[in-house]
Amino acid sequence: MKTAAFLEFPAIGEKAEIELDGAQSPRTVKAIIGSLPLTMTIERWGDELYSEATPVKVAKENAKPEVCLFDVAYWPKGSALCFFYGPTPISKARGTIVPYSPVNIVGRIKSRPPDIQDFLRRVEEAHVAKRVPAILR
Repeated sequence: MKTAAFLEFPAIGEKAEIELDGAQSPRTVKAIIGSLPLTMTIERWGDELYSEATPVKVAKENAKPEVCLFDVAYWPKGSALCFFYGPTPISKARGTIVPYSPVNIVGRIKSRPPDIQDFLRRVEEAHVAKRVPAILR
């Protein structure tokens, strides 16, 4: 089951196309789709954007301790959605992306900004610092 969604950042006029895919975590994806649209405050941790707790409550489902670039995941410990634009502060080896703790893979970021660091900086300035919510629909 694949479903198209968009993560909108209204304060900077950007949106990321997301493909939700239940291949690895079907119960988690079903719960996310059933909760759309999700309005969420965004945080940044290294090159990961993640939401504060969402109303989606799902246990670990094939949870992974490492993810791929542009993966979208659900973090069961924090009921949060994670968007991996690059390594986190605990990613040690070059080319690896390590979440804080294992996550359920729920999809991929399909549209990518031409300059990821500029995009992350703008999201941090306009959404993280000012607590302006993003919307997944």
